[in-house]
Amino acid sequence: MATLAHSTDNYTNTANTSWLATYKNYVAKAEFNRFGWAVSALAIQGCILSPALLLIMSNFGGGDWQFLVSMLCFLLVLVPILSAFPVKYIFPTFATSLVLHLLMIAIDLL
Repeated sequence: MATLAHSTDNYTNTANTSWLATYKNYVAKAEFNRFGWAVSALAIQGCILSPALLLIMSNFGGGDWQFLVSMLCFLLVLVPILSAFPVKYIFPTFATSLVLHLLMIAIDLL
C-alpha cells in the first residue's frame, strides 16, 4: 500500500527573496519562451505604442524631438530582438520604451 503522507524535502526556504533575485528567476524561466516574449514586445511596440503616440502627436501637436525619441525607442526594442539577445535584455529595453512612450503621451495630453 502507498503511504498517504509525503515528505517535505522539496521545500526550501531561502533568505534571498529580493526583487532582483525574483526578477532573475523569472527571466531564467522566461528564456524558454524567448520567441513569444520577443514577438509580444515587438507587436506592442510597433502596433500599439508607436501608432498611438503618432496619432496623439498629430492631433494635439508634438515636437520633432518626440518623433525622434519614439523611433529611437523602437530601435531600442528592435536591436536586442534581432541580435538574438537573451530575455534579460529584452525586458528592460521594452520597459524603458514603454515608460518613455507613456510619458510622451501624457506630455501631449496635458
